Parts: sequence; structure tokens; C-alpha cells
Amino acid sequence: MTARPGVDAGGAAAGGEAAAGSRGAAGARDLIGARGAAGARGAARSTLLVAAGVHDLAGAHDVAGVHDVAGPHDLAGQPDRRARCLVVSGDRITWVGDDPGGAPPHDAEVDLGGAWVTPAFVDAHVHATATGLAFEGVSLAGTASAAELLQRLRDHRGAGDVVLGAGWDDFGWPEGAPPSAAELAAAAPGRTVLLTRVDAHSCLVDAGTLARLPLERLEGVDRDATGAPPGGLREAASEAARTRVRAQRAPAQLAAARDAAGRAAAALGIGSLHEMGHPGLSGRDDALAWAGGDWPVEVHTWWAELDLEAATSAGLRPGGDLFLDGSIGSCTAATTARYGPADGQGQLFHDGDAVATWFTDCTRAGLGAGVHAIGDRAIEQALRAVEAAADALGIDAVRACRHRIEHVELPTRGQVQRLARLSIVASVQPAFDAVWGGHDRLYAQRFGVPAALASNPLDWFVQAGVPLAFGSDSTVTPLDPWGAVVAAGDHRGGLGISRSAALRAHTLGGRHVAGQDDVGALRAGARADLAVWDGDPLTVSDPRTLTCLATVVAGAVAAGGLVVEGPGL
Repeated sequence: MTARPGVDAGGAAAGGEAAAGSRGAAGARDLIGARGAAGARGAARSTLLVAAGVHDLAGAHDVAGVHDVAGPHDLAGQPDRRARCLVVSGDRITWVGDDPGGAPPHDAEVDLGGAWVTPAFVDAHVHATATGLAFEGVSLAGTASAAELLQRLRDHRGAGDVVLGAGWDDFGWPEGAPPSAAELAAAAPGRTVLLTRVDAHSCLVDAGTLARLPLERLEGVDRDATGAPPGGLREAASEAARTRVRAQRAPAQLAAARDAAGRAAAALGIGSLHEMGHPGLSGRDDALAWAGGDWPVEVHTWWAELDLEAATSAGLRPGGDLFLDGSIGSCTAATTARYGPADGQGQLFHDGDAVATWFTDCTRAGLGAGVHAIGDRAIEQALRAVEAAADALGIDAVRACRHRIEHVELPTRGQVQRLARLSIVASVQPAFDAVWGGHDRLYAQRFGVPAALASNPLDWFVQAGVPLAFGSDSTVTPLDPWGAVVAAGDHRGGLGISRSAALRAHTLGGRHVAGQDDVGALRAGARADLAVWDGDPLTVSDPRTLTCLATVVAGAVAAGGLVVEGPGL
């Protein structure tokens, strides 16, 4: 990173104090003392930051309100008031203004020169350990054929007996099918191989791993014309394989992957992650590690079981990526329309009454719960469950919980209106439309062009007043917040939203759904979670070109550096 006025070009440091109900920001440098005796704490207690501009995103609306995170008011393109300075004292912002001469007394000053400040991003849906493991695994993103996948596997030089890969997408492959277990074994002889499809709902394994699975008892085992399993596994079968292979990884490897994911997030201006713990994808031990550990960024951890006590007794949030259905790529998303090679309608994985009882229990406890629902049948099941909770406990009790639905890719207009009425947060991934939407990609092949163009309808949500929270679902799509903001504006079906609305959804939206009303917008009294950029994010032609110069979490530098000028420093 090129050094700039007020910005230390040194490497990232681990992050700051964690908010209640989360853990993170381990070993961070206080904003005061970020420069000086090798990052030691300085004597100052408050710091004035002077930038080219500050997008505080405070606007005219309360941060806890629905329209503050994703309402039609944002479309006017006036997300914040004029500001270029703020004072940070400890973990709090104590003043925001335009004229540094009008700032209250402070102990130190950071001149950021031409840099701009925004709230830190929140990735509201991530599988962070898998993200960290992918850094050392074989990258399969962009493979154009089964043959290319096998070649990348042969070329992989990673150490260890286990080879993990992620990101393959067989849409358009000339072979018409992914490689077999025998082919994987031949490409990586003597090693355990698990290659996760880009949607994370299917995987491929080597022949040895396949032989050790109880295939006759598992649903989701692909079979060829003779009834033999070639090696492709979906949903429950895929989760069983992942559980078996995960047990072969040393605890130190998993811990290193978690730390790597946290540091990568901080370097991108992300101050908070919503970790989607799942029994079949990552395991309870992993969720507990995220909830109880200290990380470069703040982490909130959800647990995807239809059992409230299982989550709360462990200090986890209920649900999150709790699968009501599967994915479009694996043909397991539950839809009214028939689709895919088998001309099916996907799968609903839970009984509707059980889901309703669970949402009612969560609402009674005052806890925001989340479920994964991609197809319209799964979204309907989620809506009916939350409506049952509203019938039992009152709509105000439901609205206060800020329940969430993950993905919400194929809703009807009527379902969007019901989401708004219940104040359910749509936790969405704009990159899904960028990768699979439009006239000629996966969704059009599965459902036809009109349905593809109406998938992931961000503008419908905004116009209806549905709160939005943006995430990546990494490793499904990468940690890339500015990429998500751009994708939200460039929706392939013309249902995009303004850049300012997208920025709010990716910063304030995650705070809203997590119940963090004192974090988000940069205003006096709020916790100091912010990111510093080398240009103006709302006027630069392509914000994906921006460099994150520093990320601050709870008043501590989580990545990058800030040069502090003041007494004794």
C-alpha cells in the first residue's frame, strides 16, 4: 500500500474490543498510539481525524429504522450530511463536523489528506473458516470443463494429506458431468480430496472417501445409469462428506484459517462478520471457536439448528443459514416452477409447523432468528412461520426481533410486501445476480429469462421498505464488498439500487439485523467502526478500484495504519 498523509503503510494489526454478544478484534492497536513506539499505547485519549470527506450515512433517519438501511428515501442520493472530520475517544465517536477548527479539544490529530471515511463494512453472511481454508486449497473458480478441474488438481502443490477445493461450477461444461471419484483419486493419488461446488450444496470426493461413507443411508448421492455412485454428493450426503473430511484437519490448521479469514476481511474494510455456523458445513466446534475467540474483526455467530436451546445455551444466535431449501445450481431450491435436468421442484427440508413453532419460540425470547430460503416455496414457508409467530405474540413483537431470511432469490411481489409488513431483513448477496443472473446464465437456463431477470430483485425490496443486509456467502462468492455494491447497481434484470443505498445495506444493514443500534452511522455517541479509502466511494467511477487504507473496529486499528500527530507521539 502506498503511504499517504496520515496513513501508515505498515501491515495490518489484529483488531479491538468486541461488542456485546460477539467476539473479535484481538490484539488491536488503539487508534491513539497506532504510530509511535511500535504501536504502543500513547498518552492521548482522543483523536481528530481530518479527511477529504466523511460519508457518515447518518442521513435524516434513525439508524434503527427500516428506511435507514434500505428504504426509498435512500434513492435520492443524499445519504449523509456534509462532513470531513470526526473525533474518536476510546471506542466512541464524540464529534462529527466539517470544520476541524470547530472540533472539541483533543489530544492528537490524523491528517488523512485526500482520503475518505465511511462506516466499516459488514459481511452479513459468510462461512469464514471455509474462506480461510480456501486460501490454501485449490482454486476451482472459473474452470471451464471437468478436464480443467482435474488439471488444476494435478497441479496443486499444497502440503498435507487433504486437498480441499472450492468454486467449481459445471454450468456449460462440455463433458456434461463433473469428474468421477476415481478420476479425482488418480489426479491426487494417496490424498483425501473434497471439492465443493460453488453453491456449497454439492461436492465431489475421491474414491477412498466415497467408499467410507454410509451411502445407502444418505440422501443426495448421485447415481449413474447402473445405480453406482460416481462421486457427486448433494445436501445431506455432501454434509456427511464434509464432516468426515473436516475431522482429518488439525485444530491448528482450522485456527489459522479462521485468523486468515478475519485478517482478509479487515484488509477489505470489513469490520464485522456474520458467521453462519452449520452442523453439516462447519460443525459446532467451529461455531463455538468463532463465538469464543478473539479475531481481527468483530464476529457474530449464528447456529443453523431448529433448536433454540442448542443455540442460546452456547451463546450463539438462532438459525442463520438454516436450510429451508437448497440451491439453484444443485437443483434443490424449493420452487413452484419445475426446473433442472430432472424437471423437479427442489426440496423443503423442514416441516412447516416445526419452523413456525421455532420462530414463535425465538420471538417469545426476543431473539432475531434466521433461515435460508431461495425458492418461492421456501420463502413462503418462512413467511407463514413468522406470520404464525405474529398471530401468537403480536406483530410488534415480531418486528422488534428483526428476523432475517437469507438469499431470498426468487420471491413474488406479494411475498416482498409481506416481508416489509413483518420487518423481516432480506440478507442478500448481490454478486449472485452478477454471476448467475441475466439472459444467458444459470438462472435463465433453469427457469427461463423472465424469471432470471426478476431474481434477486433489490429494487422491489427497497421500494417496499424491506430492510436489506448485504453479504458474500463466501466461499460461494468472494469477500468483496465494493464488488457487491457495484453488482447491486448493475442488476442484470434492471432491478438495481443506487450506490448510496447499496453502501448502506453493506454497512448499516448488518448492524440493524444484529441489533447493534449504537454501531453503524458515523455520528456522536456511536461506536467507532470505520474504514478509510483512497478516494470518494460515491463519486469514483468504479469503487472496486479503491484501496482500503485503514479499518478501525471499536476505536482500534484492525488493518492498515494511521499516523497520529500529538503530544508525546
